[in-house]
This record gives sequence, structure tokens and C-alpha cells, in this order.
Amino acid sequence: MEENTQKQHKKQYDWLKQYQFQKGQSGNPGGSAKGKRMKTMAAEIIFNMSDEEKAEWLKTQDLDFIWKMAEGNPDTNSDITSGGETINQVLVKFLDGNTRETT
Repeated sequence: MEENTQKQHKKQYDWLKQYQFQKGQSGNPGGSAKGKRMKTMAAEIIFNMSDEEKAEWLKTQDLDFIWKMAEGNPDTNSDITSGGETINQVLVKFLDGNTRETT
């Protein structure tokens, strides 16, 4: 009975074969979008500002945003899988004596 089910399942999806990638075929033949990325553009604009212009611009920004910029890439304590809830880190001690933090 199980063998018959597998054959039926295979036949059910045969029509999709025409849409599958062929070996050696790129899924993105055009490559990534051309032009500057927003991050690069923003970095260039800020880099080219005078110190006075930077100080004036910073006055218009939220303090949390400024702190995050200064930190570079701050730790994230939540993600989409936690529904915005804080992810608690756990210190794990292995039998070989090594310790590592995990989330």
C-alpha cells in the first residue's frame, strides 16, 4: 500500500518539473541590483559633512538612535521567532570544562 502512495505522490507533482532549476542554471541571472546601497550612500553623506554639520544633524536625532550608531551593531535581545519577547542567554558548561553563552 505504501509503495502505491509514493507513486501517486510523484505523479502528482510531475507538472512542476518544468519550473525547477536545471543543473548549472542561476536563480538570479541579472545579479543584485545596480547602484549604491542605502547604507553606503548614508555613510558617504555623513562622512562628507563638516563637524559642525554633523553636530547639527545629531541634534535632530533620537538619543537611542545615536547610541545605536555609536555602538556599531548593538546586541539584539529579541527576534521575529520570539514575538518581540526578550531572549534570555544561558551559560552552558560542557563536560570538557568549556563554557559558552547561547541564546
